[in-house]
Amino acid sequence: MISIYRNLICLFMLAFTFTSVNAASREHVKFATDANYYPFEYLSENKDILGFDIEIAKAICKAVDLQCSFEHHRFEGLLVTLQFGRYDAIIAALDITEERLNKVDFSDSYYKIAPVFISKEQLQGEFSLKEKLIGVQANSSNQNYLTLFSKGNSYIVPYFSSQAALEDLKREKIDAVFADFAVVNHFLSNQEENSGLVISRTEEVFVTGFSKGYGIAVKKGNTNLLDRLNKGLKLIVENGTYNNIYQQYFP
Repeated sequence: MISIYRNLICLFMLAFTFTSVNAASREHVKFATDANYYPFEYLSENKDILGFDIEIAKAICKAVDLQCSFEHHRFEGLLVTLQFGRYDAIIAALDITEERLNKVDFSDSYYKIAPVFISKEQLQGEFSLKEKLIGVQANSSNQNYLTLFSKGNSYIVPYFSSQAALEDLKREKIDAVFADFAVVNHFLSNQEENSGLVISRTEEVFVTGFSKGYGIAVKKGNTNLLDRLNKGLKLIVENGTYNNIYQQYFP
């Protein structure tokens, strides 16, 4: 009986040791994000970083046996952190643009829906962007897009966050906001039905010529990590995990 008991103890210790060694051998990927962009990334009441991007990153890591952690960082400094090795990857609703591809490498796109305008008047017919104040998140690809493609002497007003711009639109301090559809849609869902705010679609050039969708950024030349992230993304798309997460945040 004692011998059986000793054997069970040995088996348990062997299994525990194997699990510990296996966990320790898993590559740890430190992700940076700006947790001020609901529903893609945000802080819970307990200060946990949550959101669509975070769930996608966790699913990718699980699919290819990576450990991952997430830290908050100001948006405008995110890409620089990769060059100094502070983080291994960035997931923060980052559009894959030619300008950014000169600085970092990107995974395949995991989200590809063009941003939209939201305003008190439909951006058609008599209303146009001419001489209008357009709010947009500062240092974002959306701001760069407006700088390149906005017409009619419109005035671009940068904000710390899209949410701040939307609040000013609600107060009629500006005429329109240019932001991601999911962000705008969530904002509208919390407004009264007679708010008068309407959505106007973006020109197709945003997706076809300016952005290739959202991607995960890694340091230039880090092909090992990039390949594993792409493999993980492919796996979660094929096994339905991606769709389950997508439906959770964008039903």
